[in-house]
Amino acid sequence: NFKLEIAKVLPKHLTPERMTRVALTAFLKTPGLLSCTPESLTNALLICSQAGLEPDGRLAHLIPYGNACTVIFDFKGIVALALRNGMEAVYADKVCEDDVFEASVENGVKKITHRPDFRKARGEPVCYYTVCQRNGVVDWEVMTKEEVDAIRSRSKAGKNGPWVTDYDEMAKKTVIRRMSKRWDLLPEIADVINRDDDVPVEIRAPLAKPIFDATPGTAALPP
Repeated sequence: NFKLEIAKVLPKHLTPERMTRVALTAFLKTPGLLSCTPESLTNALLICSQAGLEPDGRLAHLIPYGNACTVIFDFKGIVALALRNGMEAVYADKVCEDDVFEASVENGVKKITHRPDFRKARGEPVCYYTVCQRNGVVDWEVMTKEEVDAIRSRSKAGKNGPWVTDYDEMAKKTVIRRMSKRWDLLPEIADVINRDDDVPVEIRAPLAKPIFDATPGTAALPP
């Protein structure tokens, strides 16, 4: 029974009935999903259910590739994953030429300063960064615009779609995806976050266990 399988992995804030309704809405918005195999659709919905992200086109997307359905987590969905599973703060931003910015490590402690002046033109973007905090420990990841563009150049969708219409959002997603490699994620969830967005991969049925290891004494950030 599909609903029983979904119920096994859903977090408390979602119900099988709601996930089913959201999935039906996704099918109506993207008719190509109806050509996907039932197995790939089921596994894609199981991954969304385990992550606790509705495939509503805002936090997660169901994308048909031929007859296979795959999952893409939106930037906002990745942030939601972290906040729901122990992170105290997660955010990403861009740094422009005239911003005050410093990312440093002092005595093994990571620190970051960013002071843009919104009263004047900030200049061209030079880098993007993400910051996470858990148990009072701050971690950051910085990527130059050249590094982001190198990722974009390897994407088959790099010359159209959101890379053209929403470059800053895609750049923020790129840097937070790199940061997420240091989080304690299930392999199935990490695969969805870190693969190239437009390249389908084999979808594996997830196990019924938390996405983050939230056991006492376990930290998702390096000391």
